[in-house]
Amino acid sequence: MRSAEETDRIIAACNTGPLISAFQCDQVDLLKRYFSNLYIAPSQLREFESHGAGELVSRLIKEGFIVTAAELTREEKAYAEELAHRIAASPFSGDPDYRNHLPEAEMMIVARRPELGCVRVLLDEKAAREVAEEEGLKITGFPGVVGRAGLDGLLTKDDIRRLLNTCRKQGTHYSSELIEHVAETYGR
Repeated sequence: MRSAEETDRIIAACNTGPLISAFQCDQVDLLKRYFSNLYIAPSQLREFESHGAGELVSRLIKEGFIVTAAELTREEKAYAEELAHRIAASPFSGDPDYRNHLPEAEMMIVARRPELGCVRVLLDEKAAREVAEEEGLKITGFPGVVGRAGLDGLLTKDDIRRLLNTCRKQGTHYSSELIEHVAETYGR
């Protein structure tokens, strides 16, 4: 059995939310532990700027950890728009304007590009997760990464609660039930 230090890192496509959560609780190194690269859609750069995380993302791009994927083709943009409409129409969506869901939808398109080798999608928003699952994408979110660290013996139950509550206090919508579930299920 491998030690936690020998964890295979995978390539993933990442939405804005999980990275913002990692920034909020100063846990980018946790993402680096499990992922060799995170691909983002070009449209997400504006989202990071609007969240005040533009400089952090730029630094991670320079390091080569975050990779901005090539612009979407016309066909990919059309499909992304369809996905964004589905996200907006979800009963879990709090925003009926499909345009506000284009970054998540474009990230899903990026994740499907075979040449990138993405084996997972990092995505927290419930409506977008629903659509990603319908599309056959393997997903996890920042709480899933934190839970994995708990399973690997890196985080205790209290550590998990503290990290996810830090994110929540800074505006991330993690419910108390979710935080408690992750802590109790995966923490040591």
